[in-house]
Amino acid sequence: MAIMSDTSFKELSWESKEHDWTGKSFYFIPIMNVFGKPLSLGNKFEELNRELRMNGYRTLNSMILVQAATFKGRIMVEVEKLDKYDSQVITFDDTTTADTIVHKGSSGSLGSDVKRLQQRFASRRGMNPKDIYYWHIDGPGSDRAVLFAVS
Repeated sequence: MAIMSDTSFKELSWESKEHDWTGKSFYFIPIMNVFGKPLSLGNKFEELNRELRMNGYRTLNSMILVQAATFKGRIMVEVEKLDKYDSQVITFDDTTTADTIVHKGSSGSLGSDVKRLQQRFASRRGMNPKDIYYWHIDGPGSDRAVLFAVS
């Protein structure tokens, strides 16, 4: 599992879209953030991959989502749901949607687009999102991410 490359990314399918997450399951591990920046992210990706293999999960796509949080957060990946309880799996059983926007620029400038996404989400739904996640898109000469506001 790797960060998706720029060549397979289709920006229009992510800009200002709403995605149904009802029934989706995600395996996650906790991370520490300092001022919104995740610490040791490369090591956490390795840990996530190791735990997925050890616990028998099959990933459904290559998106690794990082929670945009001040101190404690998580990284997570969508998995095929197994018929067992696992405290490291979150399943969105209720009606859950994820509004998205595409961020163009460095990770240091994510904050302004996070605020823009929160405002758009609140104006559409009349409430703030439960969580904000981002998915970094890696590619030569580009620095982009898809931001997800989850209801």
